[in-house]
Amino acid sequence: MKKLVEFSLTDDNDRSFTNQNLLGDYWVMYFYPKAGTSGCTMEAQQFNELFDEFDGHIVAVSPDSTQVLASFRKKYGLKFILLSDPKQELAEKLGIVKDGKLIRSTFIIDPWGRIRKEWIGVRIDGHAQEVLEAYRKIKEEDFSINPSILQRRAFRGLRTDPVEDEKLLKLFEAAHLAPSCANKQPWRFLVVRTKENLEKLHEALSGGNYWMKYAPAITIVYTKDELDCQLSDDRKYAWFDTGLAVGFLLIQATQMGLVAHPVAGYDPIKVKESFGIDGSIVTLIAIGKWGKFDQLSEKHLEAENSPRNRVPLSQVVQLV
Repeated sequence: MKKLVEFSLTDDNDRSFTNQNLLGDYWVMYFYPKAGTSGCTMEAQQFNELFDEFDGHIVAVSPDSTQVLASFRKKYGLKFILLSDPKQELAEKLGIVKDGKLIRSTFIIDPWGRIRKEWIGVRIDGHAQEVLEAYRKIKEEDFSINPSILQRRAFRGLRTDPVEDEKLLKLFEAAHLAPSCANKQPWRFLVVRTKENLEKLHEALSGGNYWMKYAPAITIVYTKDELDCQLSDDRKYAWFDTGLAVGFLLIQATQMGLVAHPVAGYDPIKVKESFGIDGSIVTLIAIGKWGKFDQLSEKHLEAENSPRNRVPLSQVVQLV
């Protein structure tokens, strides 16, 4: 996703305004060629009418001087921020200048400074309303629960099809981006995927995890206390931080259409001995594609498509 470039411009009150002023909220930034012309006036008036609908987060940029912009604001009662880009440097960086002329354009920018939608070569009539609809849709999607979190379940109906190494590595790339105390990154992953090694690992599984024997890959997740912060009141962060990494992995797997199911039912001593692991086993994660169910017990088959079971949010969260 493209990010808005760094910039520093001046508004119609001769105050500095930079890209950092846009961080933390959703903004509309639109570019127009010349204040006071009929088309630019119409566009400004249409955005002005919807100012509150955009939460007051509109920035308009043109090559005009700050004095011209101040007159433009006063004449038409404009509520939003007007910025001067006299040399069209910001417009050039955004690729909206052709043959020295500014191309009328609009961008929706999210709280992280990412450009979420753009219109290059705008037709004015109805444009502000179109931008508002897109602005609302982006916010609605962002304020919803991540679809991969909603989709993720403890699925067991795994197919035996192998998962390509590049896809497996993408999961661990995501996991490795997890936060950790003092950035110590204590997580360690051993990805078991050959027939011989999988069979060794199967011997350590509990009876209830029979379904994992169909997984084409099982990851051994382990860590050691000394790999991470050890703080007062016996706060050993290695397990907490490794759990965060596993959470990232699960969401990435779901996004990629893969099952990643962590379990606690195994013999950790046997796992460590079989694979020469120096540390504590946090979990085993079965990884594979979904869609084969004839190997499942009646209980697990029923659970595969059962409704989510969560205690009420009020039981686990307090706002004080």
